Amino acid sequence: MDSSHTGGPAGRYYGYTIVASSFVIQGTIVGAIFTYGVFFDVLHAEFGWSRALISAGSSLTSLVMGLGAMVFGGLTDATGPRRILGVAAIALSLGYLLMSRMSAPWHLFIAYPALVGIAFGTHDVVTLSTVSRWFGRRRGRMSAIVKAGTGTGQVIGPAAAAALIAMLGWRNAYLWIAAVTGPLVFIASRFMRRSPDDMSMPHEDQVPNTHTDRAAGRPEDAAPNGSRQPGVREMMRRPEFMRVCIAQASVFFCSPIIIVHAVPYATDLGIERAVAAGVLSVIGGVSIAGRLAIGAVIDRLGGRIALLFCYAMLFLAFILLQFASNAVLLYVFAIVYGFAHGAAFTSMSPFVAELFGTHVHGLLYGTIVFVGTFAGAIGPVFAGVVFDMLGTYRPAFAVLLALMVVAATSVTSIRSRGRGIA
Repeated sequence: MDSSHTGGPAGRYYGYTIVASSFVIQGTIVGAIFTYGVFFDVLHAEFGWSRALISAGSSLTSLVMGLGAMVFGGLTDATGPRRILGVAAIALSLGYLLMSRMSAPWHLFIAYPALVGIAFGTHDVVTLSTVSRWFGRRRGRMSAIVKAGTGTGQVIGPAAAAALIAMLGWRNAYLWIAAVTGPLVFIASRFMRRSPDDMSMPHEDQVPNTHTDRAAGRPEDAAPNGSRQPGVREMMRRPEFMRVCIAQASVFFCSPIIIVHAVPYATDLGIERAVAAGVLSVIGGVSIAGRLAIGAVIDRLGGRIALLFCYAMLFLAFILLQFASNAVLLYVFAIVYGFAHGAAFTSMSPFVAELFGTHVHGLLYGTIVFVGTFAGAIGPVFAGVVFDMLGTYRPAFAVLLALMVVAATSVTSIRSRGRGIA
């Protein structure tokens, strides 16, 4: 097969270019997301803003990100990823540029949620929905590689921001973030394409038996056997869609609690702040291994089994957290949690494609992400209120255990309709 047919050099399947570009996009945007906490103390010292006010900027951005994921997911289904990610790149740089000039709280609430939040809303659903259209048999492994970009950004972003603040001050640090992140996303977005059909090339990674659909003249994302493709509303009314939303909301509720409260919990135990902060770095680093490892499980056993495995590991991690009374046990928790966290966030997009196909994958997955981010915005506040009332995080951590049971029960009750739709 010649390169003009595959869209890549020496006959290379263009889907691999999609994966590489998505890796860069995920790593860049998520790396920027994880710098927010690094600026927390300097903004508090500079302006005297309360921790609640600064935290509100992040929570509001989370809601914008979730709403954006739903909107951009639908747009990806209709128009493809390239233009959406191009706009996201511009919004990302403009948002951080304005952050470098802020001097009042309302500046924070406009620049970060309205601009940076929009960019955040594109990174996951747009890239993973596109990868789902380019890959079938190896969808899990390719999604895992893309999500490894997320872990890479989690490790690099905060460290780079801390170094820039120390050397140049927080305003110039934001300028550098604006100068690097937006252009990187924009360049990577130029290589993104919606599907093989849009480039008039064969799909080289179909799931078994889907060649009969192509032979019959049906597109990759059509319903099998010539049956009517269900509409979005019909899919969203299915019990399995609601159960997926419940499972994802349960996980999203827990994740921000760990990100926001792990370090304060550690310092309450008398652990030095630098050592406590290392817990988050370990979570980010180990999550890369979790993302990569779960890909093969998804492709061989399916997303449902992969998610149940992840929920079991998260349950184990939260048990460890209940008994973590020193730095060593906290780091053990971070290793188990980081692996399970990365694997769980990698497994959901392929599972949605298994259940509903790829015809409207962007909108369905984006809606699931929106439900999750809404729950995620509540989680840290809940944990904070529990601590303020009781002087301990343990009851909040117990709720995390219960939510993993809810997530596992929801996914266990789902019976896949087959993996050949996509």
